[in-house]
Amino acid sequence: MQKALSTFLSLLVLFSVTESLQAASTPASTAMQASTGYHPYFKTALYPAWSQMTPSQALLDFEAAKKEALSNLNAIAAIRPEEATFENTFLAYTQATSNMNQLFAYMEHLVNTADTPERFKLRSKLAKAYANHRQNLNMYPKIFQVLSKAAQADWVKKLDAPRKNLISKVMIDLKNTGVTLTPEQRARKSAIEYELQQLCYKFSANLPASKAWRIVITDPTKLEGMPDYWMKKSAAEAKGLGYGSAENPCYVVNLTTCPADAVLYNCTVEETRRLCWLGMNSAGTALALDNEPIIYRIMELRHELANLLGYKNHADKRASSRMLDSGEKALAFVNDMLAKSKPAWDAYVQDKLKRFSHAAGRELKVLHPWNEKFILAHRVNPPLPSQKPSFSSQAYAPYLQFENVLQGMLNVWSKLLGVSYEEIPTVCLKCGEPCPSGHVEAWAPGVRCFKVSDSTTGQHLGSFFLDLFPRKGKRTDLSWCFPLRIGDPGEPHLAVMVTNFPAPRKGEPHLLQHDQLYMLYHEFGHIMHMCLAHGGLTPLNAPGVESDFIETPSHLQESWVWEPELLASFAKHYATGEPIPQKLLVDLRLSRENAPILPHINMLIMAKLDLELHLYYHEKFKGRSLDKVSTDLCKPWIFPGAETTPSPYRTLTHCISAGYDAGFYTYKWSEVMASDAFSRFKKEGIFNPSTGADYRRCLLTPGCSKPATDLFRDFMGRDPNPSALLKRYKVK
Repeated sequence: MQKALSTFLSLLVLFSVTESLQAASTPASTAMQASTGYHPYFKTALYPAWSQMTPSQALLDFEAAKKEALSNLNAIAAIRPEEATFENTFLAYTQATSNMNQLFAYMEHLVNTADTPERFKLRSKLAKAYANHRQNLNMYPKIFQVLSKAAQADWVKKLDAPRKNLISKVMIDLKNTGVTLTPEQRARKSAIEYELQQLCYKFSANLPASKAWRIVITDPTKLEGMPDYWMKKSAAEAKGLGYGSAENPCYVVNLTTCPADAVLYNCTVEETRRLCWLGMNSAGTALALDNEPIIYRIMELRHELANLLGYKNHADKRASSRMLDSGEKALAFVNDMLAKSKPAWDAYVQDKLKRFSHAAGRELKVLHPWNEKFILAHRVNPPLPSQKPSFSSQAYAPYLQFENVLQGMLNVWSKLLGVSYEEIPTVCLKCGEPCPSGHVEAWAPGVRCFKVSDSTTGQHLGSFFLDLFPRKGKRTDLSWCFPLRIGDPGEPHLAVMVTNFPAPRKGEPHLLQHDQLYMLYHEFGHIMHMCLAHGGLTPLNAPGVESDFIETPSHLQESWVWEPELLASFAKHYATGEPIPQKLLVDLRLSRENAPILPHINMLIMAKLDLELHLYYHEKFKGRSLDKVSTDLCKPWIFPGAETTPSPYRTLTHCISAGYDAGFYTYKWSEVMASDAFSRFKKEGIFNPSTGADYRRCLLTPGCSKPATDLFRDFMGRDPNPSALLKRYKVK
């Protein structure tokens, strides 16, 4: 069953202001524990008792957490102005539903890593119950009044910057809950949110359903050029589906057993290649599975909800807690990057047309996407001249034995960040079994746990789990990191990294490819942010910085995998122990210096479409074809083709159900900051511990105690400069 992560557990950890405030938690009170007993879903210990987190226990803990939250919120609502302090108003608000949110954090994690039908149904049931509970609470308008008055009090002026920053975040959070709305408006808000949830589910469900695409071909001449083995398999597939006979065979082309991709390489009939290319790109386009009306309805509802909450549009609503604090500013950034990249893009297009014309034996003015693979595979005579150094991720695999890679990574960040790592043995238990001394309980076999401490003081800063390999009950379609538990001041945090690297096989070396090394370093950037963020107050300990900054540490730390000096420090052949060859290190450096501009442009195109839809849906899209408008808007940065192709937004789950709505640009914005920050390491030394100490002090440790703009300025001494990123694509 396809399951979507909740917004606060999106791909690579979209931890927004509201969610970071809600996730900040404190231990349940002594009175609470005495009256309701032991609650494994609450924040009572650093390492959770996973085996005791049963569905039946979740029901008990939910009721206890709901009762506690109600009591805490009522206490805030009853505060008189003369009684108000920072601690009993704003700080108390961020902690009021802490155990409720801790419960859902653990539940969400287990649904995605150790799922059962019972657990999944329970998670949905509890999420709906909590939404109803929160919607029906009548004290939120009163709380807003209490906090609004407190925000104007004289004592607020005397607070330090982190506390003032927290007050600002709380007021934005409250505004976005709709506390100032009339009862009728709140009812409409609830209805909008419910319909949006259903539409997001339908959008996601249409994507895997599109994999059922197939065409049946009755004329074998339409498949001229296909290998005999493929034709036999295709005919057998068709017969099994009830098409054709032994005397008059039919042929099936699909996306799995008789793949359309093979047709693009081999078939000499262009019309067949065109149909197959369209089929391969049909997700979210076909008839009842068409995502266009779903997208347009989502845009209507998001716009209405934004207006209801006092925003001009949804992009501005989402930008209220971002570095680029308006949708127009975000779009201006994307358009500026596209404009700066245009000369390099034009040069790339002309070079590619020249190369494909050479391959085709005739001048090409337009290159249809369904012809590219066929021309390269069959029409290259003489061979195309070499343009750039070849780079194959697989070529590095024999030198990337997993344990060497992991230890090499820990060694790097131990030196740069001034921390030490200690692996703690893990054990899987049945409910009721005691955890052996010196062990930590895990939710599945093979999950590992590491303790992170300060190298100088020995302070335990955080711990993290590594859940690296696929298995039954675990979501396998993406990788992510998640802060499982936010520690109070002086306490360690707990985080988890979830990936789906190929599992080790008995008797075979456990090797990674270079792109998997890249993913490992990227996700570990999130882990270090989650473990080292200690901003003072509990809510500020969370790495809940602005969502257009959250990817910066991960983008920054992935930069190391392209440095020959890094690979030379640990990469050895798994069989011979020989160091990685110098040629591979040179190819690696050159591939980074000559990065292909196509992925860069594609990311910017999707960011542009995302913002244009959320800013100007009614002006530019409504009543028009999504594919046509997308093509028109992005035409200067699309490879010249003769006809409109499906809009990439049809399948952009990130911006529909994964929390990146009006925020896909954050990938590039974070990449700009990361590339700029890495330029300091390049100048001062990529293993320079002094620079690493500044990185930890300026960007990681503050958590969300300061605006992200200030964090970056503290590290670089200025605002972000995109030149370091653009240099990679030969953009001046």
